[in-house]
Amino acid sequence: MKSRVKALISQLIERVLRIRGIRILTKEQTEDFLKPYRIANHPSDHIRLTDVPNGSNPTQLIFHQADAITESAQVWDYNQLDQKVRLLPYGSALINRNLLCTNFGNHHLLENLLGWRNRKPYSAKTVITPWSHYLDGIAYGGYYDFVVLVAAQLCRIKDALPEPVFSEAIVSYPLFNTPYEWEYLSLIGVRNNQIIDSSHFAVEADRFISGNNGHWFYPNVADISALKKQVEAQLKPVRNKRNRIYISRSGRRRIVNESDLIRMLKGYGFVIIDDQPRSVTEQVDLYKNASFIIGPHGASFTNIIWCEPGTHLFELFSPSYAPPHFQYLASVLKINYSAYYQGTSGENQHAELEGNIKVSVDEVERCLSQLLNSEYA
Repeated sequence: MKSRVKALISQLIERVLRIRGIRILTKEQTEDFLKPYRIANHPSDHIRLTDVPNGSNPTQLIFHQADAITESAQVWDYNQLDQKVRLLPYGSALINRNLLCTNFGNHHLLENLLGWRNRKPYSAKTVITPWSHYLDGIAYGGYYDFVVLVAAQLCRIKDALPEPVFSEAIVSYPLFNTPYEWEYLSLIGVRNNQIIDSSHFAVEADRFISGNNGHWFYPNVADISALKKQVEAQLKPVRNKRNRIYISRSGRRRIVNESDLIRMLKGYGFVIIDDQPRSVTEQVDLYKNASFIIGPHGASFTNIIWCEPGTHLFELFSPSYAPPHFQYLASVLKINYSAYYQGTSGENQHAELEGNIKVSVDEVERCLSQLLNSEYA
């Protein structure tokens, strides 16, 4: 009921904006509007994802063979002397009465406009905007979203600009307000005094530089490469170990019989990585030095970006939530990939985002033993 009321209010706001002469652009219309100002364009990728059988039953597929087709990754530099650019609270840009949509949709009008009048004015010469979505902490607002959709896009934008332009611009979007955010921004070369939270400040600028986000599951390969290159150039991680690691989760999607699973994994020499805050530097080092990774599906696996090719990721799912984020990343990064859930899947493998996971330790051990033996075959 609540979501229905919210949708009706958003529709009303959209109608009011149209009456006031503001044109709400779709993603396709936005790209057409900004096309004359495009300064970089990485073509879409077409990656063939293979069948992934369930570790408990090779005849049952968790993922079927599929074509992962990314969107092209673009950068625009809009600079018209007679037109100011204004940012909405959640990062969308209003240019000459055109409300742009550079990411996944313009369905967050309500959240954008409720805070419109409560922000402090802020004027800038150049603004870089890498994100334009409401952060609800569920669908958007986590570690994966920031790393793959914000940090990677900032690396793409940085590569497309002369260094002085990037270093002198402000970077504005609704901040995630997490320690990892500030560390990543620093690694990318964004200083603290360049960062303006669009949810608190009404930013107006002469020059607008932005990029697009495409498929949530399938980020453009060029973005992943740009992020990896930028962060590793700063941290210079070195692989001097080949650890087998288990990544634990203490929040949603945790393993409910984890103590039994851990007991088994220790017998195979796995290091247990507790779910606790770690710096980006620590996470890069952890994954760089891993040869085999196992754990329940979660944002930590975003860090396979730092793994060496040939590392193995073994992902544990519930039957009702098995998205292909990390199957895709593993394919891009030349990482071996396996998956498991106990039981059989329903028709919708994206039905229960929050649900915890139960595994058969015996089934996981049988699968794990085969995978580890194949490493040394």
